[in-house]
Amino acid sequence: MKMSSILLSTIALGLSLTASGTAAAQTTEWRMQSLHPAGTPGYEIFRDYFVPKVEKMSGGRLIIKPFAGDSIIKNKEVLDGVAGGAFEAGQQSPAYWTGKNAAFVFIRNASAGFDQAWQYNAWLNQGGGMELSREVYAEQGVHLLGLTLRPGESLHFTKTLRSLEEFRADGPKVRTIPGIPSDVFAAMGGSPVHISGSEVYSAMDKGVIDVGEWTGLADNFAVGFAEVSESFLYPSFHSPVGVDDVFVDQEVWDALPDDLKAIAEAAVANWSLYQWENQVLADGKALQMFKDAGDEHVTWSEEDMIEVRTMAKKAWAVWGAKTPGAKKVFESQVSFMEQLGLL
Repeated sequence: MKMSSILLSTIALGLSLTASGTAAAQTTEWRMQSLHPAGTPGYEIFRDYFVPKVEKMSGGRLIIKPFAGDSIIKNKEVLDGVAGGAFEAGQQSPAYWTGKNAAFVFIRNASAGFDQAWQYNAWLNQGGGMELSREVYAEQGVHLLGLTLRPGESLHFTKTLRSLEEFRADGPKVRTIPGIPSDVFAAMGGSPVHISGSEVYSAMDKGVIDVGEWTGLADNFAVGFAEVSESFLYPSFHSPVGVDDVFVDQEVWDALPDDLKAIAEAAVANWSLYQWENQVLADGKALQMFKDAGDEHVTWSEEDMIEVRTMAKKAWAVWGAKTPGAKKVFESQVSFMEQLGLL
């Protein structure tokens, strides 16, 4: 009888400790602003796939509160906002941070660089790219959770330009991002204009720019590019593989338990694969939707693309010499491209 009482007391104590431990398990909430505007496939994947995936993988211990692009602050200010503690995490584009460190132009995937997602991903995971990238982000006060990939992006014309020669003769104003894309468009004879992606539609509609780029075909169709352009170049040289970054404030990251750290990074890697697959299919549908809307699908000759890549490689070398971090990432990518037979 006494032994039974001891046994029951021990079981009760164990159950009590288990219940207490479960109740005491902390729930961490991160507010995260996406690169992609509300109503686009990119944002819907973030909100409807990644956010519940993290909650499920963590057993409800890590909750992501999603915000659409430009909804809390302007996308180009998100890195500073996260590092400054205004909110916890962001999914944006490394292209926005090129003024902080030239290394970001290569993390973003330089114009005419890796032309397939698996090549870039192999550099990240097999060529030391993730470690180098995390060093660059750590200097900004954030931890890089990972990089999410998208298919190549499109270039949209208010006046159809069917070749590099026509582009050069026209000298169009081109909305693009700072860094190598700007240098390449300038070398081609264009005038780069730096505005937020959320402003591209309006700028094309008002004639502020003649050529616009934002993300992939599906997102571009969702925000109305077919209404303000008459043709599009796809795939385009300026961004042959789309790359977004996912980062969290360093202090917030340091406070996270190790198992949740592993879950967060694994969830981002899974998100990247899902996003790429989903948007390949979505862009395929959007290609026909643009055509149905009256937009002409333009492709440039192989000779034009080779000439553009020659211009791009000159820009790579310039940007690769700007900072020690840029030099390391640039040399790493070139070495890996050579290993793959791309150069």
